[in-house]
Amino acid sequence: MKKIAYIIFLSFLALAWTTSCASSPKKGPTVQEDVTQAREAAETSRKKAVEIKAPVAAKASFQGADAAFEGAKAAESASEFEKARDGYRESEKLFTASYEEASAKRDKANAALGKAADERTASEEALSKMATAETATDEEDVR
Repeated sequence: MKKIAYIIFLSFLALAWTTSCASSPKKGPTVQEDVTQAREAAETSRKKAVEIKAPVAAKASFQGADAAFEGAKAAESASEFEKARDGYRESEKLFTASYEEASAKRDKANAALGKAADERTASEEALSKMATAETATDEEDVR
């Protein structure tokens, strides 16, 4: 009898232990994991901005973003993780803004190049028509 009571007690204890662990709340990311995620996001955003030539096309905004990024790196090195996380998040936003500024300038320049090419084509066609008309006029004058 004691043996059965002991087995039932251990079974109940095992059941209670497994369900209590399964229903316990999940731990969120630590501050250091947040810093890592924020740094990786900022680095990705920075890479996109560099690829589109933002350091040249949007120099002022890119420099501000880069300064925020460097400040976050320094805070991370000093184990100021909350400050580093916030700095990386801010630099990501600034790099994205720099990317968008450079992208808008690139799109505007491409539109201007397209317009210039169209105008050049139209001018060449007009010159060709004038040359054809002039040749026809010269041939009529010769007759």
